[in-house]
Amino acid sequence: MRKVTSVILSAAMVSIAASGSPADEVRPLRALYVTGGGWHDYAGQVGIVTEGLKAAIPGIDVTVAMVDGVQDRHPVFKQDDWHEGYDVVVYNKCNAPGYSNPEWIERIVKPHREGLPAVLIHGTMHNYWPDEKESGKWVAFLGVTSRNHEPGAPVTVAFTKRDHPTLAGLPETWRYERGELYRIHAMADTAKCLAVGVSGGGEEHCVVWTNQYGEGRVFGTTIGHASETMQTDEFQRLLVQGVRWAVGQLDNADD
Repeated sequence: MRKVTSVILSAAMVSIAASGSPADEVRPLRALYVTGGGWHDYAGQVGIVTEGLKAAIPGIDVTVAMVDGVQDRHPVFKQDDWHEGYDVVVYNKCNAPGYSNPEWIERIVKPHREGLPAVLIHGTMHNYWPDEKESGKWVAFLGVTSRNHEPGAPVTVAFTKRDHPTLAGLPETWRYERGELYRIHAMADTAKCLAVGVSGGGEEHCVVWTNQYGEGRVFGTTIGHASETMQTDEFQRLLVQGVRWAVGQLDNADD
């Protein structure tokens, strides 16, 4: 793995964690970061994600589970107890888009359905592509159905649900240059869109949302194709606040 890029956050960014309760500080969060696959700079994004979380959430422990290349099954899920000891799982992966074995998907989503929080980034939505008979549980976990994306182009984001705690401190709109706007073909009844994006083709799609999957909270975003986008203060703030919302550290608006 090549050396990853460091992330330098502003003082305002670091202050995001200040509102946590004393109980949060007694036992720091334990996160599992599942990543790897093709079509993206996953090696370079390891540092961007993990260092950003560590800079903004005091004491958080992040375990990285990474696979090189496109594989049918991410090795971490071969362990029956893969989820034990973690407070949240952050997914940033794009492998096995055509592999939709229902038993394998159940291994992944069952802990989340039973209450384990999750955060989903970009290519994660294109794993186990939707087949209603085989991968319906994966789609229900994501809260959205996405089968493709627009050509690479700048994306302008409008953060529409301004009262939601995951959007605190973000601008009304935000434009990033190296975009890849995922087409959202359907949203589950359990999902709520928080932000929409418009790309060069003029299409508008949800780019940030929350989902309630059984007992588990899910925060998702299709933003994050390019590493330079993930390094921005806007993305870092969204990621950190998404993690903290998922684990119940942020006050809830109309969730």
